[in-house]
Amino acid sequence: MMIVIFLVIGVILSTTASFVFGIPWLMPIFGAAVPYPIFFLHVRRQQYKSAFWWMLFWGVLQSIAVIVATMIVPQTAAKNILRGQSYTTEMLHWIRTGEGSEGSLSLFLPAHLLYYGIFCILCVVTLSSVALIFGTWMLNYMNFYVAEFVKVSAKRWLAAILGWYPWSILRIMGFIATGVALAALGLNLVTRIRGEVPKSPFPKTYMLIGIGFVIADIVVKALLAPIWQKLLLSALG
Repeated sequence: MMIVIFLVIGVILSTTASFVFGIPWLMPIFGAAVPYPIFFLHVRRQQYKSAFWWMLFWGVLQSIAVIVATMIVPQTAAKNILRGQSYTTEMLHWIRTGEGSEGSLSLFLPAHLLYYGIFCILCVVTLSSVALIFGTWMLNYMNFYVAEFVKVSAKRWLAAILGWYPWSILRIMGFIATGVALAALGLNLVTRIRGEVPKSPFPKTYMLIGIGFVIADIVVKALLAPIWQKLLLSALG
């Protein structure tokens, strides 16, 4: 219960502080700073399942906070959330016309693989700390888009249901599982650099889970994006 209270209060305070300071790159840094101590502690104790679920819970809280904040003060959100406006413009164009990388495997796959590669490297090198900042940045601009999409839609209830794409949820789960595995790998590497023997094996199960979710994200997106675009268009009106 204490962790729940800490994360709830932390997300509210970090989002509020980010909007007050008005420095765009502070937002993902402040956001990532909230769950990282909990994440790192559980990974260090080899409590990988707890690390995964606490990060997923934080992701839900962060999403709610950013969506609500964007709806309350949209102009401030537009200034503070990096890539928020450009991503929203890109998504709305895709919804209205069907044109864009979202519905094209040949266009979105390179970007997906690049982002995942960057994330993996950052996980190992920084014990997932900078990787979490990178992931928070992506999570924030997605939530900015969801808030804006709901606001401009004729059927807001439907837009709220459809705004978060199922493949995006799979991607987040894949990134979290990967972050757990590679943070543990990073800790083992640090232990070896110190001339010691790692006390825990590499949690390859979580690495495989992460890769599995990332592959599922690509497959589901390739199959569902054209159908989802039509559903989103009906909600937009």
